[in-house]
Amino acid sequence: MTLRLFYNANIITMDSALPKAEAMVINDLGKIEAIGIESDLRNQFGSFSEEMNYNGQTIIPGLNDAHIHVWKIGHLRTYMLDVRGVKSIVEFKQKLKDFADKNPTSNWIMARGINEMVLDEKRLPTKEDLDEVIVDRPVFVIRTCAHIGIANSKAMDISNVDATTEVPFGGEIRKNQDGTLQGIFTERALGLIMNNIPAFTFDEYKNMILEAHAYLLSLGITSATDPAANEELLAAYIKLDQEGLLKVRMNVFPLRIPDGSDDIQVLPEQYESDFLQIKTVKFFSDGGLSSATAALNIPYKNTDGYKGVLRLDYDTFYETAKEAVNKGFSVATHAIGHQAVDLTLKVYSDLFKINPNLKHRIEHVGFLSNENIQDFKRMNMTAAMQPIFIYELANNFKSTLPDALLDVVYPCKTVLDNKINLALSTDGPVVKEINPWVNIETAVTRKAADGSVIGESQKITVQQALKAYTVGSAIADNLEHKKGSLTVGKYADFIVLNKNPFELLDVSTVETLETWINGKIKHKKQL
Repeated sequence: MTLRLFYNANIITMDSALPKAEAMVINDLGKIEAIGIESDLRNQFGSFSEEMNYNGQTIIPGLNDAHIHVWKIGHLRTYMLDVRGVKSIVEFKQKLKDFADKNPTSNWIMARGINEMVLDEKRLPTKEDLDEVIVDRPVFVIRTCAHIGIANSKAMDISNVDATTEVPFGGEIRKNQDGTLQGIFTERALGLIMNNIPAFTFDEYKNMILEAHAYLLSLGITSATDPAANEELLAAYIKLDQEGLLKVRMNVFPLRIPDGSDDIQVLPEQYESDFLQIKTVKFFSDGGLSSATAALNIPYKNTDGYKGVLRLDYDTFYETAKEAVNKGFSVATHAIGHQAVDLTLKVYSDLFKINPNLKHRIEHVGFLSNENIQDFKRMNMTAAMQPIFIYELANNFKSTLPDALLDVVYPCKTVLDNKINLALSTDGPVVKEINPWVNIETAVTRKAADGSVIGESQKITVQQALKAYTVGSAIADNLEHKKGSLTVGKYADFIVLNKNPFELLDVSTVETLETWINGKIKHKKQL
């Protein structure tokens, strides 16, 4: 067996049995053969086919973003207009026009990232705004949260949507006072438009996924969970895996109930390889917090009692999830607001009676009651959370959330204090910044981009945040025996850093110099 030695390094293993090491041996299967003190390893193995001196640089396990829409990251880097960061509807319209002019053969014009809270006008664009720019082709603009979309008149005509269209359960079609349509759709009503957008080809999915993978590797992300896949996307992932093209280890969640339809997506066969896992199904139980559609138990600010949108009823949720559990699938559910978390845990408790060995998870977890905490512990669940929301979306939260909720939103510390598994993630491209170190810094400081602090009582340490990005995310994937720490027998997935994060006051400046998967270098930063 061929063995390589990586030595003279500050190796932070994230393995509690051996927290630090100075050298590791990697075998030709791409796994860690041994790790520890350099002299011990040299005495044990004698010679190596290759020796790599890291001159004291810090090495940690590859990072695992536990909830990131990988293909959508790639979509924004290939075929879609990125309007995250635009400051006015005037600027937005100009970008939309320029994009349409540069893409004259695109049948649909798609954009994503609008956020009314940072616009001068403090409102979302409407169909009238879109019609001023483009009338001959359908346009659909997705808000940064992906829970609201805006269509132009052409898109609504193609979709046969008008003022008489029935609103799907768990969705909204927003209207003006005179009953005319604003062109704004929320939650499950998004499907009324999106289901009419032509499906992507395999080559388009391939380009989007691989473009995203290259970007993730540059950030030190070696594993990721793509948390909502339709049948075509699942097929694309499987084909890419079978052709050996996936660059990042993927955990992909089939979506059970698509937007805009009551049809249930057919359960796929379970799938597992070194680079692809399909063993968990996905549900959405409410909306988004930045869009003020998450289902709270108290009204949002400046509303007439509005508490958000619950997207599922118990019977539909339970029966559809039970079918998956009976076939061995775990369940992951988007649940942010109190009502949604309560509903999800009620369903999970009943699923737990069917198969207590399956580990389920909740995505986002905006708020937790004491009863919720006990349910999490009893069922050995994971909370997949995104502190980065505070960094980018603080103005939304401060404008819509009652003050009593601001200090407890996204309760990372509460989760850890109660020994619940925490997996950190970004939910990109809901946010533009998917750099893990900015996310970790936000988990530690709870600071927004403007310097304000939200939820100071929920600060965690660098050690805790890094564990949640490695071991915690591996546990969430049910793959902690294969990845998450630099331990003998696990994948040799690791990254080399420009700085030791434990010696810094601000870890957001940490950069990945090298990314290795299976003991092979996949990215090297150009210096």
